[in-house]
Amino acid sequence: MRLDDIKESSLMAIDTLRANKLRSSLTILGVSVGVITIIFMVSIIQGLNKAFADQVESLGSNTIFVSKFDPGFGRPPGPSEIHRKDLTMDDAEALRREAPSIAGVSPIHRLIAVTTRYQNKQTDTPILLGVTPYYEFVHSQYVARGRFIKDLDMDNRENVCIVGVDVVRALFPYEDPLGKEVRIDGSPYFVIGVMEPLGNFFGQSRDNSIFVPITTFDKYYADRPFPGVVFFIIVRPQTRAYVKSAVDEITDILRRRRRVPINEKNNFGISSQDSLLDIYNQLTGATALVLTAISFVALMIGGIGVMNIMLVSVTERTKEIGVRKAVGATRFNILSQFLIEAVVLTAIGGLTGLVVGEILAFLINRYSPLPAYVPLWAIGVGIGVSAAVGIVFGLWPAWKAARLDPIEALRWE
Repeated sequence: MRLDDIKESSLMAIDTLRANKLRSSLTILGVSVGVITIIFMVSIIQGLNKAFADQVESLGSNTIFVSKFDPGFGRPPGPSEIHRKDLTMDDAEALRREAPSIAGVSPIHRLIAVTTRYQNKQTDTPILLGVTPYYEFVHSQYVARGRFIKDLDMDNRENVCIVGVDVVRALFPYEDPLGKEVRIDGSPYFVIGVMEPLGNFFGQSRDNSIFVPITTFDKYYADRPFPGVVFFIIVRPQTRAYVKSAVDEITDILRRRRRVPINEKNNFGISSQDSLLDIYNQLTGATALVLTAISFVALMIGGIGVMNIMLVSVTERTKEIGVRKAVGATRFNILSQFLIEAVVLTAIGGLTGLVVGEILAFLINRYSPLPAYVPLWAIGVGIGVSAAVGIVFGLWPAWKAARLDPIEALRWE
């Protein structure tokens, strides 16, 4: 088929649309709704995936999370997990000593909320973290002013702390916190540093934290049970290429130390950034499947509209088809003409849907808490799907037109 034939058929299709504005508009609307649904679905899912990936990345480059609980999102640990033997500082030291793929290990004790006072100001929401001097390197998070915890603080179990910027705003709105004494659950601590801003993780501020030596934490909170106090280990591999080998080494070391039989599964959990993303994608996969089904239902409705208008067009132009065949048009010429008309019809609907979908994604991203992101491949999918709808649902009307008998068509009134 020549380019001139395609151009001529496209112009005829546009003329047909102009001649039947209302009917064509309703058909275009059906295709547009389907494409808008696809773009909306892709923008929300991709936006959530991108936001989650950014949040996980913000926890530290290529970090590995180790705890006695199995990894999961929004799933409370089961009774068997709660009664597992706790990980220990000795486990963290064994990982640092025996795993060649590991660059740093950061054991952490976490208490969800502590009451912190300075003079007449008080905040009850900060998270208390008992950490070691390795925390900064492993997490790639550093103090902005002052200093971090040192080995001497650990050895002497000093009552010193580093505060996040949210704590500074709550307790020291008009003065420098360095060197000041605060009381955490009634115990005095000297502020020796202020952490750099860390941002949020799934709506929870990581700047509302207080860091103390892990030995000092144990001095006051060692006897507190789960879920009040949680112990976990963050591991930083040498590079991203060492993540898998680091996970294998951690698994081997902890299985030996915790005396896990060969035929039994791990009684601890290990999560890397990639595994966290895999778990998240599994959770969102079902949602994406449902939204995809809804999108295809909308496209089916639009496709039925396309078939309807094309069948009506074939009926109205029966005599024209007879004339074209009489002057030498082949079945292929007629078939391609009506297919091109159907594709032009759905392409206009697809482009309209893309524009509206992009605008909706922009508005959602700007004025709602939901992130929305439209990748380039989604635009290509939208155009391709709209064209495919034109071909699939326009094929039968085009084939019907191509098979018309020219004599009978010329008699048609």
